Order: sequence, then structure tokens, then C-alpha cells
Amino acid sequence: MKKVLMALLIIAAITRFYALTDRPMDHDESVHAYLSYVFMKSGYYEYDPAFHGPFIYLTTGFLFKLFGDSEFVARALVATFSIFSIYVAYLFRRYVGNGWILFALILIFSPSILYYSRYFRNDMIVLPSFLAAVYFYFRYAESKKVVFAGLSSFFLALMICSKENGFIYLGTLLSFILLKRKFVFWRDIDFKAISLSAFVFFFIVSFYYTTAFTNFFGLIKAFTASIQHWVEMHEKKDHWKPIYYYSKILIKYEFFVLGLFLASLYQAAERIKKKKVSTIEAFALYWAVTALLAYHVLSHKVPWLTVHLVAPMAFLSSLYSAKLLSEWRKYVVTAVLFVNVAVGFYLTYVDYNNTEHDLIYIQVQPSAVELAERIAKATNIIVYEPNNDYWPLPWYLRKENVPFSSKFYPYDNVVTSEREMKNLLEKGYTLDGRYEIRPGYYMVWMKKG
Repeated sequence: MKKVLMALLIIAAITRFYALTDRPMDHDESVHAYLSYVFMKSGYYEYDPAFHGPFIYLTTGFLFKLFGDSEFVARALVATFSIFSIYVAYLFRRYVGNGWILFALILIFSPSILYYSRYFRNDMIVLPSFLAAVYFYFRYAESKKVVFAGLSSFFLALMICSKENGFIYLGTLLSFILLKRKFVFWRDIDFKAISLSAFVFFFIVSFYYTTAFTNFFGLIKAFTASIQHWVEMHEKKDHWKPIYYYSKILIKYEFFVLGLFLASLYQAAERIKKKKVSTIEAFALYWAVTALLAYHVLSHKVPWLTVHLVAPMAFLSSLYSAKLLSEWRKYVVTAVLFVNVAVGFYLTYVDYNNTEHDLIYIQVQPSAVELAERIAKATNIIVYEPNNDYWPLPWYLRKENVPFSSKFYPYDNVVTSEREMKNLLEKGYTLDGRYEIRPGYYMVWMKKG
């Protein structure tokens, strides 16, 4: 089995690191990378729920210090966590048997997981952290060894420090534990495990949200501003999509795991009828159902959150892999897997800038990089945009002395959004270039005189 693990880890590493910097840094990626760069240079960081948790910024800032502030280093953090998830899948062999291989294959080749494992966002840090937390919780429940409780708490803390949907995961695990136990008697409480877990959790969370214990207000914001912000975004219907949004993505891009999941529901129902459901089966079913409900109900819907639906469906499927892959079924499953792999590879390595794909979101276009390179060579230039809608330019120009402003100043060269072009034409400027930043959004180069 270790040879299989090594082979899968090598495949995961190749798929994650191959041509990692070919795709332009997207809007959100550039914000995350720039804030990490600022932290590296100045040591300044303050938690803002609009940009998610501190783990990615503080850790990437440290990596920038060690290896240089490059796109490769930024994306490598997420890629490494994604590869770590394959090792966690291997650890789960204790509970799912050879089904871990199916689980690992989905974690490697799922189109959404593959695409966003090479993307500088928090989701593929949250997901592997949760998988590790669940594994170590079950090891603790089985052995009562306190070290496993501490490890589970460590990964739960990393998850909470990464992104606010970590609270959904935390709620899923804690509610399952309470429902499973039904009643917890005082004599059954393991105070040593609870004490260690609480210490580990709050130490890690405090370290990151207070920026290494330098800003204790950040810890308050971690548990107040984060929830308040996303409740407000839900009420405002920020990034609103219809309830079937993820269903469409799953059918179109994740048909392999969706088919396995539906077949697994039948297997689970049969096990429930016979009253033979194990604790790990109950958890897998509970996780899948709660995830599907939560993300379909929330108004804030974006494609990278699909990874949080694929993983629980894959985990449940791994439990019933022996049935799903028996006899002639294994040939059908293998054929569909190859088709799904082809879809994922095409999106990730070939057509990654095409936002006509539902799995790709307002991707920054190569012409934005061309614009940044031209700005870097120019003199007497300003980037002016009233709404500060100029990302990813600050990242690409982080080492250049180029001013960014929401107010107009009469420089010889002004780069602005196309909607401001008329105003500058009236001020005597002429158009000297037009650049597509993302599909449907252009910035223009205006030259004085």
C-alpha cells in the first residue's frame, strides 16, 4: 500500500506543480498575495473577514521571506496542502479499507479540486485541515489517546484561521459528536483531552488572529466580525446565485463523483435498513447531507466552494467502493473516471482563462499582465480608478514606484477603467491602449496631449 501511496503522491505533486505560474494571478489571488507581501515587508496585518482568515497571509509572508515573493511560492502553499490531503486519505484506510484509493483519486483528479489546488485561495487549506481533524478525532474516539485529540484540535484551529466556512465544518463535526452521544454524562468527560484540545485550539487561533500576539483586537473580530460580515453578505445576496447553482456544476463537471455518490446513497439506505451502519458511515452521510444543504441554501455561491461538496460525496463513496467497483461496474467507473480526468485537465492546463466555464470565475486575462509590464517601464504615470478596481495590478507592480489612486491627478500617463475614458478625453488625453483585465472589464492607457 505504501507503493500505491507514493505513486499517488507523485501524481498529485506533478498535477499541482506543473506549469503552476502559467495562469495569470486572479483578482482574489493578487489581493491575497499582495497582503502577504505587505506583511513580509512591514510586519503589518489586520484581520478583515472580506479577505478571510490570517493563516494564508502570515504563512505566505514567512515563505516569501524565505524563498522570495513569487507567484510560485504563493500557490505552492495551497498545492502542498492539497497533496497533504492525499496522505490523509491514506490514513483513512483504517476505516474505509482500500476505499481510500478511490477517495485519493477523486481528491487528485476532481476538476474543481484540481483547479483550485493550484489557486491561491483558502479553500484547499480548509478542506485538508478538516479531513485531518476528522481522522484524528476518530483515532481519539477509538484509542482515547490524548495526543490524537490535540492533533484534531490543531487542524480545526488551522481551518478556523483560514476561512470563515471553517465554522460550517466545525459545526458539522461538533453537532455529529453530540448527536452520536445523545447524552454526555459528567463521568464520561475526558477532562485531560478537553483541556489539551482547548489549549491547542485557542493558542493557534490567538497566535494568528492577533498577528503573533501583537493585536488582541483581532481575536475578538475572529468570532464576531467574521460571522457578522457573512450574515450581512447573505442578507445582501452578495454573489447571489440560484439554489441549483452547485447542482449544475456537479452535473457538468463532477459527474464522476456525483454518480458514485448517488449509488452510495442506495448502499447507505440498505445498510440503514439492516441497522448495520457504522459510526464512520453515519458521519460520512451526515457530512455529505449537511454540506449539500448548507452550500445550496447560502446565497453566496462561487465555484471554488464546489470542493466542499465534492469531498464529502467522495468520502461516502469510498466507504462503498467494494460494491461500487464489483464485477462489470469497475469498467464503467474507470471509463467515466478517464472522461472526468480529461475534463479536469482541459480546464486546468488548457482553457483556464475561459470564464464561459461555470467552474472558472472572472479570471484575470493575460493582457492584464501585459499592461503591468508596460506600466513598469513608463515614467510619470498613475493608475487612477474611482472604485479602486485595478487588481491584480498592485501585485504585479509591488516593487515599482507607481501610485494608485481613487482621485484623478494630471500625470502624463493615466491608466484607468474604460468607463472613465470619456472624462479624460474631455481633459485633453488621448487613447493609447486598451487592455482586457477580466472578461467584460477593460482598462485604458490615456496619454496627455
